[in-house]
Amino acid sequence: MPTIQSDHKELFRTPDTEDKLNLFHLLLNANELTVTLSLALLKIIHGELGNNDYSDRSIYKRYASSIETLRYRMLDTLQLVVATWKNQQTKSSTPPDWFPDEPKG
Repeated sequence: MPTIQSDHKELFRTPDTEDKLNLFHLLLNANELTVTLSLALLKIIHGELGNNDYSDRSIYKRYASSIETLRYRMLDTLQLVVATWKNQQTKSSTPPDWFPDEPKG
């Protein structure tokens, strides 16, 4: 039986952009990506790439490759993601049902 040689602290670390790209590819390869999930992951990854200055440009290449892979394998999903993203930029970025009004009492 194989033993796991990972450090237990690795299980509880905050995922970085590369981890999120790995998750995106795992879901894509398993045919588990939905429009909503694709949009959420891509927006998070895009935001992190915009906010951080990565000296290693390979992460940007992987992001571009991810978009290209999505376009090649799930064009309809990518088109819906882009349309939804554009639509959300004209509206509030946070859906109102995420923060319902507090009950008055």
